[in-house]
Amino acid sequence: MDRFKDLIAEAARCLDCRHKPCVAACPAKNDIPGLMKAVKNGDFQGAKALWDKTSNLPELCGALCQQEVMCEGACTLNKIKKPVRIGEVERGLALLFWGETDLPQTAIDHTHLVIGMGPAGLANAIAMAKMGYQVDAVDAHPRIGGAIWNLVPPFRFDANDLSSIEVKLAKLGVRVKYNFLVGRDAALSDLIDQYDSVFIAHGLDVPQLVPGFAGPNVFYAIDLLNRVRHSPVSLDRLVGRRVVVVGLGSVACDTARTFARLGRDVQIVYRRTLAEAPASPKEIAETLAEGIRIDVLQNPKSFASGILVCERTELVKDDASPRGRIVTVPGADLEIPCDTVVFAIGQLSSDAVFAGTGIVLRPDLSPYATSDPKVYVGGDRIIKEKRIVDAMVSGIEAARLIREACTCGSR
Repeated sequence: MDRFKDLIAEAARCLDCRHKPCVAACPAKNDIPGLMKAVKNGDFQGAKALWDKTSNLPELCGALCQQEVMCEGACTLNKIKKPVRIGEVERGLALLFWGETDLPQTAIDHTHLVIGMGPAGLANAIAMAKMGYQVDAVDAHPRIGGAIWNLVPPFRFDANDLSSIEVKLAKLGVRVKYNFLVGRDAALSDLIDQYDSVFIAHGLDVPQLVPGFAGPNVFYAIDLLNRVRHSPVSLDRLVGRRVVVVGLGSVACDTARTFARLGRDVQIVYRRTLAEAPASPKEIAETLAEGIRIDVLQNPKSFASGILVCERTELVKDDASPRGRIVTVPGADLEIPCDTVVFAIGQLSSDAVFAGTGIVLRPDLSPYATSDPKVYVGGDRIIKEKRIVDAMVSGIEAARLIREACTCGSR
């Protein structure tokens, strides 16, 4: 009962602004004022129904979205007091309706395959199944969630939230085959022949390599945080006492905090300033709170004999680069003694899944289109921002396109 009171009290703080800045700032365009009004009135079922119109992963968005730079950041109450804690209300509703989902009213004679069960794949599978399509899914990992399950540390995400989604998938009749890698266990061309439509959202599965940096003490965060490969015990054995993490996105912060919790002396270097960091202010504050030093305007130059050399950088205004152009400051190198260097500067999507098919992306038709009318793409491969909510939106939007194609016979 206290939980209900807390949700109602927080929702009641919403001003129901005329211009709805929180909705404009939400990539999913969730009706946040409408949700808050329903919760304030104790109509939790109505709130859920309203949310379901535009979002189907409240477990993930409520827990991991960077609300402070999106909906909460746009909240009018920032001007006078703390903004409405929209993320907490969303996750509270997700917990309240744990594992519950609306079932399709009719079954559609159309088989659909989802490749990759991260946020985009999950959103697409749920959307397609709720419309009545017969949905199968495959994932290379032993559990759904993609990078959220595999890379986000337990201290930042409760895996029980994934259990809620797994229950929903089971109720919707979505069959998931785990530890299944397209290209190894089956060719994409064969899978396409078996289904009426295919949605590919295998995420960012390979690190962005840095030329000139290699060796036993140089790692990439995507490999180190990989839950399938490493446990905390194995991580403890892999790295030295002094660790430098390169980058300042969410993965970099997660990596630094993971090693700080293993008792390491951790430092972050970043070639831009805090204002340009992909990580949210909240993530950066939490990282600093754990005693991790962040050195900005530093770019790694070389690493040898236990010394990471960084060149000093500065940002120069450039109309072609909104974040500023990076230039090197001559003669201002910084030497950092360390045992291990971990690069967390981004990941890329492998093209291995498309091997032998000749399929290419067709952004001229749609962000989700490919040269094969049966095959759609989504998730981080096509999303610039690489945020959970954007991945979810791509899965839902692709499902709508597939439905339209089934109805009219073409894209």
